[in-house]
Formats: sequence, C-alpha cells, structure tokens
Amino acid sequence: MPRQVQGNSRATTVEWFLCLGLVAYALTVVVLQHQHLTSLSSSDADVFALLSAAKEAFVSGVSSSSSKSEVVAGNTVLSHRPASLILQNPKLPDWVKRYAAWHGRQRRRYLDARRADNWSEADDVQFLISRCLQRDKCGGASDRLQDMPYNLMLANRTNRVLLVRWEKPAPLENFLVNPPDGIDWTLPDEMYDYLMEEGDWNLGEKETSESKIVSTIRRSSAAPMFRRYENDVVGHKIYHEIFRLLFSPSKALAERVEATMKSLDLTPSHYSSVHLRVKYPVKGVDEHTFTFQKHKKDITKWATNAVNCAAELHPNTTIYVSSDNNDTVGYLLEESHFAKHYIDATKHKKHPLVVKLVARDYSNEVHHVAFSDNKESDGFMNVFEDMMIMGMGRCVAHGMGGYGRLGAAL
Repeated sequence: MPRQVQGNSRATTVEWFLCLGLVAYALTVVVLQHQHLTSLSSSDADVFALLSAAKEAFVSGVSSSSSKSEVVAGNTVLSHRPASLILQNPKLPDWVKRYAAWHGRQRRRYLDARRADNWSEADDVQFLISRCLQRDKCGGASDRLQDMPYNLMLANRTNRVLLVRWEKPAPLENFLVNPPDGIDWTLPDEMYDYLMEEGDWNLGEKETSESKIVSTIRRSSAAPMFRRYENDVVGHKIYHEIFRLLFSPSKALAERVEATMKSLDLTPSHYSSVHLRVKYPVKGVDEHTFTFQKHKKDITKWATNAVNCAAELHPNTTIYVSSDNNDTVGYLLEESHFAKHYIDATKHKKHPLVVKLVARDYSNEVHHVAFSDNKESDGFMNVFEDMMIMGMGRCVAHGMGGYGRLGAAL
C-alpha cells in the first residue's frame, strides 16, 4: 500500500507540472493574440477573426499571417482571405500560381514599353479582354462575372494577359477591385488608349489566333466547362479561390457588406442564403412589366421551396434572403408561414424548430445591371452586396438564372 501511495504521488506531481505547462502555453497564446489584435481596431479584430475561420478545410496546412493587404477601406477587412495566402495553398493548381506572377510581369512590361514610346519592347505581349463597352450587349452581373475563372484558364493556355473593362452601367472598379498581391485585371484609361491604338479588339475571335488582342463579352457555357475541369482534372473546387485572386470588394462595397452583416448578426460560414430570381423571363414573366401580385402564386411556391431547401441543407440556422424583387423579400420576412412561426417561437414560445429569415434593407427595388435606366453606380451596389454575402455563407439555395449559381460557386 505505501508503494501505491508513492506512485499516486508521483503521478499527481507529473499532472501538476503538465497543468502548469498547459496554463503557461495558453497564457502565451493569449498574449500573442492580444498583441496581434491590438494592432487592429476593435472592428477589424472582430471581423478578421470571423473571416479567417471561413473555408478552413481548403486552407488546412497553410499558415496564416496578418499584413497590410488584409485591410481595405480603412477599418474594413477584406471579405476574402488575402491573395498572398491563397497563392500559398498547396491545393491550388501550379498553373494558377505561375500565371499570377507571369501576368503581373507582362502587364508591367507592356505599360513600361508604351510609356517609353518603345512599342517593340512589348510587341510579343498579347491580351484577352473581358469587356462591356457602351455599344455591347452584356447581360447582367452574373453573365459577365461567372466566366472569369474560365477566362483566366484560357488566358493561361494561350499566353495572354487577362484584362476587364466595363463602361456600363459603371466601371467594375466601383464594386470590385483587384486584391493586393492578386491578379491586376484593371484596364485604366491610359492603358485603354494604348490598346485602342493597337487596332481592333477582335470580339469573339479564338484565343489561339495570332491577333495581339482578342475580346469577349460573355460565354454562356464557361461556368459548366470550368466545373467539368474542376471535377475531371483538379478533383476539388477552386472556382471560389480563383475568383478571389481576381476580385475583392471596393471600399464602398466592403463598408456596405460589413455594416449589413453586423446589423444582421451574420458570421461567415454560420448562415445559409436563399436567392430568388423571380423576374426571369419564363412562364409569361416579362422583366419590364413584372408585378409581384400578378405572379404571387408562383412566387410563393418558389420561395417556400427555396427556404425549405436551405433549411434542410443547413438546419436551425439563419437564412439570408435576396431577390431581384423587393416584394418577394418582404413576403418571406413579413407574411410567409416562416415569419409567423418565428414570431410564435420567440414571442409565444411555440414551434421550437423554426427558420430565422433576414435581409438587408429591401425598401428599394433592385436595379438589374442589364435592364435598368439608372446611371448612378450606387444604385447597383446591392447587387454586389448580395453576391458577397451569399459567397460567405455555408450554402445557397437558388432558382433560375445565373446570379444564384454565382453566389453558390463563391
């Protein structure tokens, strides 16, 4: 018995040392985290902590770091991981990393040569331009944006510098910008003038041609082809990563997204989304003469199905609702049985399993990027706000049209 007691004493002593070691380690971590976070504002720290936790499975094994590239718009943190961190990811194909570096060198080389009036120094630089000029028929936001990862892949295969130029409804840079350390697709006026002097932009011409410049407006089959590439060649999803190498929110958009998510208490990866494109031109629907009351029977059926789908994919969670029609959002949040059940559950303690629906301010109708007569860029900001918020959620239930699919892909 005395030996047994002595053994227990040794074990207790070891356990105490272990506990003390763990406590010391925990205190060290807390101090280091405090030192890191105090370099950011309190708003930065909160949002950075939330966003850095998103998509952990994809970035496992990659060390994270804080840098100036993580902060945009003063106190607003990027809605995505820094491009520099994405480029370190071992799951990202090597061609993407090589192209990102090559693209930057070629773009700079061309500009340096033209500024020095030495055209021959960059005579071999070729371009693929995704465009929406004043004379072009371009479609909506998703029509123009969803093929960008595929365009990047084509540009890589054909050794072309990928650029983007929107003139309507406003320059894309009002909403999305190139991230620090990412791929600079911007085509500012100076470079635009240089490329116009080069001659025709050869809309629709094959990227494999000898032309210095080829351009595209939209590719209806691009997104499905890229999905096949992901499935058959890569073996996992990379669309969202490539998109984030190209685009991050502008200062104005980042501030809108941050304010909305804070007001709705949305944490990345801890909510789902529903998008309803109810003005899609099918079943007698006309974009220009649409009214909610005229199509209410179909809309309520679609809306109920979408929310049920999202709730099944991600039970007992908040669902962010967006639509191309504000009356549809109002119906779900104010009139639907989901709204009534939530009131019963929170106020009258009934229906313990309920769906909580939230949305940004839906008092104003959404302006469609292709059809609206609005000329102010701010009028289209909510189109990109919804896209960003959908992209940071866990899953997206959507109906017709490419916009919901783009949100889901992100």
